[in-house]
Amino acid sequence: MKSKFKLKCPRSRPHQKRLDKDNLKIKMMQKLLQKLKTATVIALISVFVLLSSGWTSTAVAQNPMDQLVTGYVSKVNVADLGQAIFFYEELLGMERDTSEDTDRWTQFFYPNVPDTKIGVYEGQPTGTGEAALTLVVAHIEFARDVLISQGIEVSPIQDVGEGVLLAFFKDFDGNSLTLRENRWF
Repeated sequence: MKSKFKLKCPRSRPHQKRLDKDNLKIKMMQKLLQKLKTATVIALISVFVLLSSGWTSTAVAQNPMDQLVTGYVSKVNVADLGQAIFFYEELLGMERDTSEDTDRWTQFFYPNVPDTKIGVYEGQPTGTGEAALTLVVAHIEFARDVLISQGIEVSPIQDVGEGVLLAFFKDFDGNSLTLRENRWF
């Protein structure tokens, strides 16, 4: 005999709403993390462009090279090109430019700065030991947390004075990278 009454779990509806909210929060955090990755590398590339153009000297825009240079490629040696592709594309969120690819070379960039690239060469890794690539970020604590959530070991944040905060990490080949926040007041 069938019962006229259906049993309902009083917790199922609120529980489902909480799961939906949690899933929405996760998706929003993933999008935010992707934007942070993009902003971080754009900042890194901007620093390279500024340094290579003489911006840090007193003779700003007086060097004829300022007009000749249309982009910048910073080379990093790695032991395993496939692993490097994963690191720069997936973990740092860069796009890969395959137009210059060889069996031992590829390049990465951010769409907002397409002529400033990081070139990855499969050869004897140098493991810089000092920061060669610096990613300037707006919020170093958040950027550090993002990298750690990607499984990357990042040093504690160091206040080096003058409003500059640094945190260091390495790629799979020991090439050093730095997060930098400028807290100029």
